[in-house]
Amino acid sequence: MYQSFKIKNFRCFRDLTLDPLERVNLIAGMNNVGKTALLEALFLHMGPNNPELPLRVNIFRGIEEFAVDAAEMWGWLFFGKHIDETIELTSHNQEDGSRSLRIRLAEAETPRPLPTVSGDAAGPKVVGSLTTAAGPRELVLEYQDVAGQRSTSRAFITGDGIRFERARLRPFPLGVFLSTRARFPKEDAERFSKLEAVGRQDEILATAKLLEPRLRRLAVLVTGGVPMINGDIDIGQLVPLPFIGEGMVRLLSVVLAIANAPGGVVLVDEMENGLHHSVMDNVWKAVAIAARQAKAQVFATTHSWECIRSAHQAFEATRTYDFRLHRLERVADTIRATSYDQESLAAALKAEIEVR
Repeated sequence: MYQSFKIKNFRCFRDLTLDPLERVNLIAGMNNVGKTALLEALFLHMGPNNPELPLRVNIFRGIEEFAVDAAEMWGWLFFGKHIDETIELTSHNQEDGSRSLRIRLAEAETPRPLPTVSGDAAGPKVVGSLTTAAGPRELVLEYQDVAGQRSTSRAFITGDGIRFERARLRPFPLGVFLSTRARFPKEDAERFSKLEAVGRQDEILATAKLLEPRLRRLAVLVTGGVPMINGDIDIGQLVPLPFIGEGMVRLLSVVLAIANAPGGVVLVDEMENGLHHSVMDNVWKAVAIAARQAKAQVFATTHSWECIRSAHQAFEATRTYDFRLHRLERVADTIRATSYDQESLAAALKAEIEVR
């Protein structure tokens, strides 16, 4: 579990440190202050040998076509689009120590001697033609683990698109990013099936009943070749989850991701999306229970005062207050973070101090 996380030269962050971190962390702040970018930085750091992720985070933002130009394809990952600088993402875990990921643009190297697994182009569509213009041709991911061992992975532009080289590393705990743009009913169904296979389906049913008390059971049905979670709300037939309600889909996506990421990290953009403020206390209780059972760490963002207050109340009602609020704020041309523990957040909420 991360105790601290440091970002340099990524997106809107010149230099940002989050310290200390808890099992469940809620990120607040005004629009355009970097809440989603912070989740993206954590996501990249969790996959240091997956050079496809920098393109995926752009897809999450709705950018799915790229010119065959490294500066356009990856340039906006860098602070101020300064592609001659290096992104640094560093985490510290009190038990294991520190590990870091450095991301930079470079001229293509030939040959590439490291042992790798190569793949064809995937994900975004590359448009336009190749030119003879000089400039960077590849994105380099340099990773250093807690023992000081280093490895390198790459994404590079070729005549037939983008190719990837992945360093062989030992498996990492799973990282899951739940964005506001995309829905993945197939993944939710697969995650539910894994829990049902080991007799844990009732945990998810109990969580779902927080939003829909009529719910009697959950089951995965296949429609048109696509598996989807359905619910029995006592109307004579099972109902696909999206038809029961957007809030139900959102809550189960979060809890299923946590339950299927033991020892991992789950990132949730706009936690309150699709959820009425009246159920947020119960939602946070469900998140707390799921995170502790899975020994997972959660980072979520919010714009909502009710979401912050509900999180505080939910964790305050439990025996362990393993929650912390982090507020991002732009000061001049930098972004800084202010962290609130149980005592300081309680005082801020009582005094109605702005913490969103």
